Amino acid sequence: MFAIRSLMIFLLLALLAVLEAIAALHAAESPPAKPSPRVLFRQPELAGFGNRMYVQARVPSGEFAMVSWQRNPFTPDGKFLPVAWDAGAKTGLAVTGDQTQAQRGMRDVTGTTTVQMFGDAVGAYLNSADLSGSGTDAQGRPLPGSVGYKMMVTPQIKFAPETAVHPFRTENGRLDLSLDLQIPVAECREKKGSLAYVNPVLLLVDPRRGVKISYVVDLFSRRSTGNPRKVIQHIAHDGPTKSWMIQCKLVPGNPWVDIGKGSEVFQTTPWRGWRSFSCSVTRVNLLAALRALREQQPETDCSLDPADYQLRSFHLNAEITFETAPAEMGWSMRRALLALEQGPLPRQ
Repeated sequence: MFAIRSLMIFLLLALLAVLEAIAALHAAESPPAKPSPRVLFRQPELAGFGNRMYVQARVPSGEFAMVSWQRNPFTPDGKFLPVAWDAGAKTGLAVTGDQTQAQRGMRDVTGTTTVQMFGDAVGAYLNSADLSGSGTDAQGRPLPGSVGYKMMVTPQIKFAPETAVHPFRTENGRLDLSLDLQIPVAECREKKGSLAYVNPVLLLVDPRRGVKISYVVDLFSRRSTGNPRKVIQHIAHDGPTKSWMIQCKLVPGNPWVDIGKGSEVFQTTPWRGWRSFSCSVTRVNLLAALRALREQQPETDCSLDPADYQLRSFHLNAEITFETAPAEMGWSMRRALLALEQGPLPRQ
């Protein structure tokens, strides 16, 4: 009896040893655990403006705000005023209740340039007449009211250098961006000097070299001609921001950006009602763009290692130009989300 019991214990221990060996082998062959995406920014829900409207001023790091790149010519300090007209007719963002709590404009009249912050959405209506005074010079061009005949109010979030992430330090590191957008109004001559466009921008900085890159993803540009699905890539130096612009259109086959599942692609005509856009900038995307930058601008002291770049800010470059003809545009955005995917964790 004792011998049988001892044999059973021996067999049981042997079986447990075999099961442990199989489990260890399975763990060794299994892919390493993938960390959850790290949310870097999620568009907040707001009751109103508070102190979140800035005019040609630096926004504190970590604060989501609306920034006008042009002063208001109708006020002594250049700031915007509470306005009560239905700007949602132009932006698609309907404000209920007291509109003066959720809207700031250049003048309290219908059709003036106006900014909105309401609930989970923000928006702006841009009217070049506010800067040009609807007047023209001897050549028939709108009178200048801003540097470069440009007009923009942008939602923006900045990340402090000491807390900013290096998204591409892991092999599979990538930045994921998603947002809902509507652009009910966009009028311009559709040529240089009179344009209307909306593009999210990720500011990447190499702290050691001081090189700044504005990584621009084209979502909308008012166009009635041309092929909207043509892959377009563009590199140029932007004087006002002292950064290199790496610009890529959100269309299939663009090696500088990946389209998110179910995302809309580049648009050329206005629309009313929310449309969802999502995209990713991977280490591979950024490396391809950096190589193109170095090839086109060989004197540029930019690192070709994606791991060297920090993410410093995100903003929506919703802008009109009006050097050769007046322009206007109304847009609104909600549910903007910026997340970091860092790929599989290394095995311990």
